[in-house]
Amino acid sequence: MIVVTYIFLGGLALYGAMLLLVYFLQERFVFQPYRLPPGHQFFFNTGGWQEVWLEAEDGTQLNALLFRAPLKEKRKGVILYLHGNQGNLQRWAKHQGAFTRLGYDFFAIDYRGYGKSSGRPSESGLYADGEAAYQWLLDRYPEEAIIVYGRSLGSGVASWLATRRQPRLVILETPFDNMPNVVRAISRLPIPDAFFRLSFPNDCHLQQLNCPAVVFAGTRDRVVEYRLSQRLRPLLAGPEAFITIDGAGHRNLDTFPKYHYQLEQVLVRFEKGNGG
Repeated sequence: MIVVTYIFLGGLALYGAMLLLVYFLQERFVFQPYRLPPGHQFFFNTGGWQEVWLEAEDGTQLNALLFRAPLKEKRKGVILYLHGNQGNLQRWAKHQGAFTRLGYDFFAIDYRGYGKSSGRPSESGLYADGEAAYQWLLDRYPEEAIIVYGRSLGSGVASWLATRRQPRLVILETPFDNMPNVVRAISRLPIPDAFFRLSFPNDCHLQQLNCPAVVFAGTRDRVVEYRLSQRLRPLLAGPEAFITIDGAGHRNLDTFPKYHYQLEQVLVRFEKGNGG
């Protein structure tokens, strides 16, 4: 009986320690930026791009990249690309080719604290960064030409933006229902809501959208489990809005031909004048 009591108390102490780690270190877990020196020179093996600086409402300076589709007269709109929780634009800009080849400009920002952007990341801060990027685009493109694309952590920013603005479309790649459930799935622990300061509630945002939404998810995702993405399916307009890439993980959807085929089909479906 004494041994059982010690085991129980030891397990309880370990659980308590895990709760404290979640509470105090969740920002470090969720936000994993890689900073770049102010003088960093981007290099990409493609033409038609420029580096941009913009300012969030609180004065945070945000670094961004704009890639132009090759033929100006055939441009169909612009993608606002909101990247995942790791790295910076030097890594994420490689995804521009999937969109520029289809006739879309590609605009990507580094959130505060990422790359050359100033400040420190937070949930409200990332929302403000997304808003600043969207406003920058509104000064240069009609709103019906803007498509918001959020990948992983960026899905939370993208869905939030789409509740406040009216882009043509919002696309979420490897999204989750909400951040607490991601942490619970990874830790395999029943962590109470009170221990979370970060939420990024896609499940709430998708119920308040001002535009159509499409989800891409992989069945072998080990970061955001496929079942967490599936929880968003009932919140979409129809089954065709939830696209499964069989065998894909969290970081390799774009290595599957089905992803590129379906992405093109989605963009064609929602081109201006196509009834999307």
